[in-house]
Amino acid sequence: MSTIASSTYQRKCHPEDPRYNIDHARKVFVYKNLHKGCWSIKQDGLVKMHITDLCMYDCSFRVNKKGREKVLKEKRKNVHAGVIGYIDTHWDVEGSGTLKRTTPMPSQTKLAMYNPYKYKSFVHADDDSKPVFWSSSVRMETPKEKGDRDKVEFVPCIDSANKL
Repeated sequence: MSTIASSTYQRKCHPEDPRYNIDHARKVFVYKNLHKGCWSIKQDGLVKMHITDLCMYDCSFRVNKKGREKVLKEKRKNVHAGVIGYIDTHWDVEGSGTLKRTTPMPSQTKLAMYNPYKYKSFVHADDDSKPVFWSSSVRMETPKEKGDRDKVEFVPCIDSANKL
């Protein structure tokens, strides 16, 4: 099985320690690491990898209510929101150094966003009245150019799957 872990665009935490190997048969929690400017992959309570681009499937968008309340109270960000799912290992590194998915994302993707000061959940970037709780596929990218924003693309599902 090929894996994105062999890409040059990641840094495995403690590569010599087998506890930090990712089990691709189990779900991971991925969140934005504000200090490193990348995505952190967590499994079994350990941050196992830092990565710039990632694709996942069978995903749920999670916001911890108590963590969000703490952000609102202290006006200081903490890790309380992210995406839970399986890592999609169908990636290739192109000659230009960019990651290309061997099985393309569906063409009808939307962007998701989360701001703890405005929203209780992840929302559609183009219509913040629509919450996002689940998606069959998600792609997370860090900005390639200065001034760009992180991209969290997802495949929209039927509306009833994204109701409280």
